[in-house]
Amino acid sequence: MKFYRFNHDTKTKVLASVEDDHHPINSDFHGQSKIKGWTTIGLETLYKKSYKDFPNYHIGKPVFSKRVKEMMEKESLLTSEVEFLPITNDNMELFILNVTNILDCVDYHRSDIGRFKDESWARFNKLVFDPAKIPEGTCMFKIKETPGVQVFVTEKFKEWIEERKLKGLNFSVIYDSDFTKEMEEEQQRVYDAALEEIERNKGEEYSYDDARELVDQGETMASGPWRIRLEDQGRLWLGQLLQDLSYQWIMPVYIPPVLLLKSWHVVDRIKE
Repeated sequence: MKFYRFNHDTKTKVLASVEDDHHPINSDFHGQSKIKGWTTIGLETLYKKSYKDFPNYHIGKPVFSKRVKEMMEKESLLTSEVEFLPITNDNMELFILNVTNILDCVDYHRSDIGRFKDESWARFNKLVFDPAKIPEGTCMFKIKETPGVQVFVTEKFKEWIEERKLKGLNFSVIYDSDFTKEMEEEQQRVYDAALEEIERNKGEEYSYDDARELVDQGETMASGPWRIRLEDQGRLWLGQLLQDLSYQWIMPVYIPPVLLLKSWHVVDRIKE
């Protein structure tokens, strides 16, 4: 059984942030119901792009078109896992998905846990799920440790999207329960080798500020597993190398402070 991150294709339409601190759209989406007190709000288009069924808004706040919502309702998909909260954009009806299905399903024995100095949980360097704690038929969920950050989906959801040839999502595997310990160790070996290759070929290094100037000139910059570049319409993208050696790209709301202290170097964009 495979589990995936809910990611957007780089060709997906991007919606602008709402500068209304009083509207619940700007509150934390940690699994609590948002229906009560929700009012339809209009979002502007930041970048038009090609795909419009799954506009890219904020991390942890998926957006579906009315067409996709009606298709799902017809087949009772996601009905017990999300709330559909109405918004508008360019005279179109859209819906933010408030994922209310929060699971306690992380396998702490096999996950790689990043910790603070006091040994409290800080992050997951490698995330492993316990499939026995994910109910059969699940399509979409969040985990209790990071409910406001990342949405996960199952093979059932991915197959439903692909069977209907819906465009705009890019699924990257976060965990495959069929992976043996030996397979995981081999994947880690290949991943570490890829990072070593990046280090061996990094050339001249730059501070983050200098790297951003080069990005503005069209370069793609790398620092270990991280990359930054501009997309065709001038928006900054931040990429992270995943275990399967693909890059997960997001339009960051802010740059994590740790990345501001790293050294960066120019890489060939073709090799992404």
